[in-house]
Amino acid sequence: MNGSHFDKQTQRERTCSLVHGTWRCVGAKIACAGACALMVGQLLLPSVALATECADPAAGTDEVAAAPVTPTVAEDTAATTAPAASTAPATDAAPAAQATVEPQQTIPADAANESSGAALAGQNASGDDNAAMPASNAIMPCGVTDVVGGSDVRVNTTVVPRYTDCALPSNVTLEKGQSYTYDFPDVEGGIPEALASEVVEVKYYRADAASGTLVEVQDASMSDVTAHFEPVGDHMRLTLTFTGGAAGGSYRLTRNEALYIGAALEYTGTDYEGSSTILNETRYDYYLRYAINRKITLVASENEALHNLDVNDVKTDYAPGEAPRATATIPAADADKYEIAYECWEEMELDMESGESVPVAFWYSDPAKYTPGMKKIDHFEEGKFYMYSVELRLKGDNTVADDCNMNVNGHWVHHIKTVNGVFAPNADNMLCEQPIDEWRAIDVIEINGATTTFKAGDKPVFTANVPTGSNSLPQCEYWTGSDGSEVNSQKFWDQNITNHIDAFKPGVTYRYGIYLKPARGFYFTPNTKLVINGQECGYQMGEASVVDPESGCIFTLWLNTDLTFTPEATPAPVDPEKPAPQPEVKPEPKPEVKPETKPAAKPVTTTTTAKTVEKTTQAKKGDAVLATTGDTTAMTVAALGVAGATVAAAGLAATKRRKH
Repeated sequence: MNGSHFDKQTQRERTCSLVHGTWRCVGAKIACAGACALMVGQLLLPSVALATECADPAAGTDEVAAAPVTPTVAEDTAATTAPAASTAPATDAAPAAQATVEPQQTIPADAANESSGAALAGQNASGDDNAAMPASNAIMPCGVTDVVGGSDVRVNTTVVPRYTDCALPSNVTLEKGQSYTYDFPDVEGGIPEALASEVVEVKYYRADAASGTLVEVQDASMSDVTAHFEPVGDHMRLTLTFTGGAAGGSYRLTRNEALYIGAALEYTGTDYEGSSTILNETRYDYYLRYAINRKITLVASENEALHNLDVNDVKTDYAPGEAPRATATIPAADADKYEIAYECWEEMELDMESGESVPVAFWYSDPAKYTPGMKKIDHFEEGKFYMYSVELRLKGDNTVADDCNMNVNGHWVHHIKTVNGVFAPNADNMLCEQPIDEWRAIDVIEINGATTTFKAGDKPVFTANVPTGSNSLPQCEYWTGSDGSEVNSQKFWDQNITNHIDAFKPGVTYRYGIYLKPARGFYFTPNTKLVINGQECGYQMGEASVVDPESGCIFTLWLNTDLTFTPEATPAPVDPEKPAPQPEVKPEPKPEVKPETKPAAKPVTTTTTAKTVEKTTQAKKGDAVLATTGDTTAMTVAALGVAGATVAAAGLAATKRRKH
């Protein structure tokens, strides 16, 4: 056994180095015997051992030869008596071969008669699977033995064996991938902490159909059943796990042996007889005594990934004063696939600091789920809010598919995978109130203040509300995109979205949705109208809505509305460092000069005409150019216009002079 494989030196260090409390080897009163007595006792150890072995008639019985007061020597004395156990009759408890190959596991001689021979032989001869073990925890005094050499220091050792009886109470059924745990009775005085790590043991067994037994193997890959032995507090725990292939049927697991763990010394006091000093001590010898002979039934099943899980008949309409009850059931067709592990109700209160609801009291259908100091729910109280949760445990090799759907009382619930099943943390909730005498339908759902359009790049915001006193209670708002993206106003749902809408994208069509519950005593109908921001809006009812199949009343309503929008791409911004494109500027046409047919006009008239042309041309050109080229260009063009007009006037005057 792994727990007993340690050498003598290690054993001495662990059992004799503890000098206080229960494992104290020698007390402070040793000093009264004098340093000389200690030194003489150590120097004369060989003669002491020889003299004791030859002369002490108690060496072959239940007495242990006196040892010097040094803890290391005392441990060696105990260890030297151990090989004597090989002379006892060979039994399942102490095989002779084991005593020869691994003497550190052999039971000491002073307790061999208690743990081997007739005791275990009588146990194995019993007709019961687990024969009763005799009470072997009796104290065995070893008397006082003088230490030769004239030191007048004696050691009085009393040996007390302590056994841990390991026997299974009944036959065991193991399902593939699941474990069976059993705690053996407590050990008197407990397992010493220094020895606890040494008794941890893992054994592997193969199902042998020919013999109908579980045969021990050394290779874990060849095993069908794993047995894990470990100390827990003051007792040993056995965990059996069916880890093998498709092996099934009943096999017998047997183990009958007593294994020596180790010893610990406790100093109990000092006595004085004349000039002699007597040191009193108790040595506790620890053993594991296995008596296992039980039928182990292995149940193998086909591996199947489940896509639907259903929980029915959950009572969620408790009246004030009623006590919680375990009412959940599963469909008969799924009884071999999964089962109800436990149901839970939690009383919720609002934490003013965090603004979140927190549980303050609990009820579990499985009492093992309670922890010390936990406040329990004995009955429901009026006006208080309660949350319901349920956990399912898978059977056999069944697994849960990644896209598995879970329903409680016919409506979808969020669930989390566990080691052996799934857990629905908020499957339902209830405000405890008096029963409703009359139920009323909601004709119109009125939603105000909802933000229903966004630009490309905008982040989602949720602003919807309902009028004061409304019987429609919004639970969350959400958007779904044509690209499969989603976003939800409630963190509970939003945190599990993989294709999340962080900002609205151009070219994607988004649809607005809202989830509502009716106020107490009210319900929705298929004819209930939806008005958002003052406008009636069409909608489609989501599959997660809860509808009573008999009356058609709707108690939770997921609405996918007809409100949609598709953001347009935002135009690229103009780079201020690049010059704006300039419009093409065409040259101003010169004014047409017609020959004068009337008598020659006065020069003043000619000047006036020229000014008029100049004024008109400047205004027309200046307005167009200023808008695109700036003040400098406009002034240049205007100047050119004035010059052209002047030249035209001069030409007209010359023509007149030629005519005269």
